[in-house]
Amino acid sequence: MGVPIKSEEPEPPVPTVPRFRPSSLSPSVREFLRSLSGSAQRFWILVVLTGLVSGLSAALLVSFLRWVQRLAWSERGESFLASAMATSASHRVLVTVSGGVLVAVVSLLIRQPLKGHGTASIIESIWVKSGRMQLPRTLFRGVVSIIVVALGAPLGREGALLQSGAATGSALGTRLRLPADQVRLLVACGASAGIAAAYNVPIGGALFGLEVLLGSLALELFGPIVLSCVVATMVSRILIADHPSYLIPAYHLLRPREILLAIAFGPVMGVASALYVRTVNAFAVVLEGGSRVRATLLPVVSMLAVGVAAIWFPQLLGNGYDSVNAALQGHLPLLLLLLLPLLKMVATSLCAGAGIPGGLFTPSLFYGALLGGALGSLAQWVWPGVMPSGAYALLGMGAVLAGTTHASVSAVLIIFELTGNYSIMLPLMLVCVLSAVISRRLCPESLYTSSLLRRNVKLPRASSPNWLRSTDVGALLTPNPPTVRLQTSFQEVVVRLLEVPAGYDLYVTGEDGRLLGVIILDALKGHIPDHSLLGMTVAADVMESSLPRVRIDMSLAEVAYRFGDTFVEHLPVVDEQGLLLGTISKRDILRHGRF
Repeated sequence: MGVPIKSEEPEPPVPTVPRFRPSSLSPSVREFLRSLSGSAQRFWILVVLTGLVSGLSAALLVSFLRWVQRLAWSERGESFLASAMATSASHRVLVTVSGGVLVAVVSLLIRQPLKGHGTASIIESIWVKSGRMQLPRTLFRGVVSIIVVALGAPLGREGALLQSGAATGSALGTRLRLPADQVRLLVACGASAGIAAAYNVPIGGALFGLEVLLGSLALELFGPIVLSCVVATMVSRILIADHPSYLIPAYHLLRPREILLAIAFGPVMGVASALYVRTVNAFAVVLEGGSRVRATLLPVVSMLAVGVAAIWFPQLLGNGYDSVNAALQGHLPLLLLLLLPLLKMVATSLCAGAGIPGGLFTPSLFYGALLGGALGSLAQWVWPGVMPSGAYALLGMGAVLAGTTHASVSAVLIIFELTGNYSIMLPLMLVCVLSAVISRRLCPESLYTSSLLRRNVKLPRASSPNWLRSTDVGALLTPNPPTVRLQTSFQEVVVRLLEVPAGYDLYVTGEDGRLLGVIILDALKGHIPDHSLLGMTVAADVMESSLPRVRIDMSLAEVAYRFGDTFVEHLPVVDEQGLLLGTISKRDILRHGRF
């Protein structure tokens, strides 16, 4: 998927869009703008506009979150956690339950659930829906998500920020009738800009969009993503704050012992990441479905459970920012470092599965930071003289982020930007890569794609431009095609052809299952004999035996070449003995391949 610069087809009529005035720009910029076509200029303006709106919406939503938190919780504390701890047990329960009631009431009013963590729906929009997203519903859902997170839901605020940016890009692209590939890219730009603005990580946000949302680091995608993230981050730094999201000491992980511990901790965090993904999925499977009454009550019951648990563990409330900061500075005891990640994982999975809208990105950082801190504390006990537990909490954040998203490059850069400390890079890179490898082996789907797989949403399997050449036919094989025998009567052949779906053909096989020919509906007219002989005509008389066949061991690139020599939508797939195994579709190759 790239950004078309020129198109040979005439542009459809679009609303008038303001253009740059080159006279007010430097000569080099004027020359660049003159070299662009009108459609390309319009696209780059929309990239900037998407980043701008994403930054503004991020600032507004974060300000709204803080306002709701001050309204709902005590103002005696200097942080959200301190404010929650200053309230009574009944206050914690009532405020948290009110968030569940809000979700239940809103779901009843709009007659559809609000569940979902945002990133998965953005990926679905990009790859399945040609970038289409409903802006009003997405913004409304984002506001509800911000309110319930402020009221104590153990989810992340970033879900609303990502979705608002993505929906903005989708609305701009579809309103101006841009090509589908440009609309998809604008959606990715908006989501990437949202995460960049949320965490003040323009490089990490850009790589997150490329690696997680688009699944490609192609250079033609890099420019628009980076530009939107830079614009959104500039706006965020002006309106929110120009400092790292977390308060992290300057750790120096340069000694051989830190490298060895990173190698040891990487697989452990990979297992923990796979456990996190599987737990979220398990709760979703158990809580999905059921009656409408059950679906309405689940948000209330789940938030009630969180409120009761918060009587003893107020750290579970909200996205856990303050607890992560405490772990990064080494201020949490070992017991909480071991207990809180498990409780947070269960609370997050319960609320997400019950239909509470919110992000899973920040809770995974909480889970990773505290688990990493626990491993660091144990390492200090076994091997005195290693770095403080806060340093390993930092590595744990990156490791779980890489393990749950299967995106180690963006995880490394996000953690690096959160700290601005190059001295952590070597162990950070090791622990992220090892965690991603182990997690992918134990759980092939990421935190985001697993929810799509659960809903039977099929995404492209391609992971590189060489996918067509490195993947064989079995990856896209459709088994059990419709077949007839050589002596099947013409009347029965016609009936069978009318029963098969549009675009499919009828295959003639022998008694042993070998493919003998194909009956194509469009080509049948030229083979029909004299009407008086129709009663004597059988399948062998009207079949086409020269249609190209595909062997099961061929690459998809070879199959694509064979489709160029025929007009049919499906080709038969056979083994070495000529036995019919299934068919392969031209449409599947075009849909799953990334060009």
